[in-house]
Amino acid sequence: MSGAATVKGVLTLGNGSPLAGATVTLTPVDEVPEDGSDITPTTVGTATTASDGSWSFTLPATLPSKLQSYADANGGVLSLEASFDGQAPDGTLLTGTDYVDAGVATGSATTDGSAAARAETPDTVAIHPDVDEALVTPADSTLADSADSASDTPANHWQAADGSSTTGFSPDKVDGVDYSAVTPDLGGACIVSKHVVKQHDYYTTIGEGHAYYDTTAAFEYNNTLSSTWGIATSVDGEHWSITGKISRKNSTGHAVGFTNQGPYWAKRFQVPIEYQDVDRRVTCVGKKTKHSYSIIPVKYDIPSGGDVARYGADVRSKDGLTPYRNSNPSYRAVLGKKQYATITSGTSITYGVAAKVFGVTVSLDTEYGASHYQKISAGSGSSEHDIWGAKGKISGNPGVIYSY
Repeated sequence: MSGAATVKGVLTLGNGSPLAGATVTLTPVDEVPEDGSDITPTTVGTATTASDGSWSFTLPATLPSKLQSYADANGGVLSLEASFDGQAPDGTLLTGTDYVDAGVATGSATTDGSAAARAETPDTVAIHPDVDEALVTPADSTLADSADSASDTPANHWQAADGSSTTGFSPDKVDGVDYSAVTPDLGGACIVSKHVVKQHDYYTTIGEGHAYYDTTAAFEYNNTLSSTWGIATSVDGEHWSITGKISRKNSTGHAVGFTNQGPYWAKRFQVPIEYQDVDRRVTCVGKKTKHSYSIIPVKYDIPSGGDVARYGADVRSKDGLTPYRNSNPSYRAVLGKKQYATITSGTSITYGVAAKVFGVTVSLDTEYGASHYQKISAGSGSSEHDIWGAKGKISGNPGVIYSY
């Protein structure tokens, strides 16, 4: 890779209409201290939205040392929060938050993470009213979380932290007033601070392996985190949506995985990740302080007495004759006797329930590489070994290899 990194996004009103002329402020995700102390975020830069709501910002070719250290610790990727704060004519705070990755490692220092960040598709984020004046602390959780599910469906656009239905919930209505079509001032008159409300370890699905008939499966997640999370955000601490994504490429110091599992075996694989619930406090001129929240993955972290990794949901239902017949014929391939196939590039499918964090479901993709892979090995059985990709050709970006 060469040249300075550029990050992009799109900002809209609650009804989807573009928000033009708005000031978007970029701050580093990784500067919020774990001890819960308050900080005033460092402004990396600002951008102004165009007539279609789009914005972009090109980082300097040489970063300040503090920002460079964040990127170095995250595999050449600088994770940024892109935020907007403005006030409706009646004074109500309207805010929107996106999360973006800047691939800052270039030249001979280019990393897989940096290259992947530069290929990311911009997110579209809507602004919503924030009237929450009281800090919301998430309920205590345990390591025996409820994320052990086989669903690949991306997390619901809106979800409640207590698991209750969000039917009828509108993020744009406050006390009967609908702000979805209200254009606020264009931002810049508010003061922001951040702190960590709570942090906890949750076992998170980062991949899977499949082994039907007489095959065996292997999976390895080695030395660094190599996944991209959908970030959950909220303006009230109760209702959450996935807005934007960031990559975590920091060192784990460990290699975890499994080998030679099978035949007729298929399971998800989970590792413990530390997550933070971060409070973003906004005080606008002459107004009370408002709170919004983000759930941020931080690092691989084995809890005291916890497993270094564990098996997740059983996903054998994705293998066999019926799934094979229902698969895309162009994604299929034949695996010869005593041969194996390994995914060492591309990304896994999106795990919509990668983890249940403080009661909120977060999603995740894993990037495969030389030390992050899924493997399937065939035995010497008399029948043909058929394999296919979940989302593409085996020779392309299959995501996951299924088998029959």
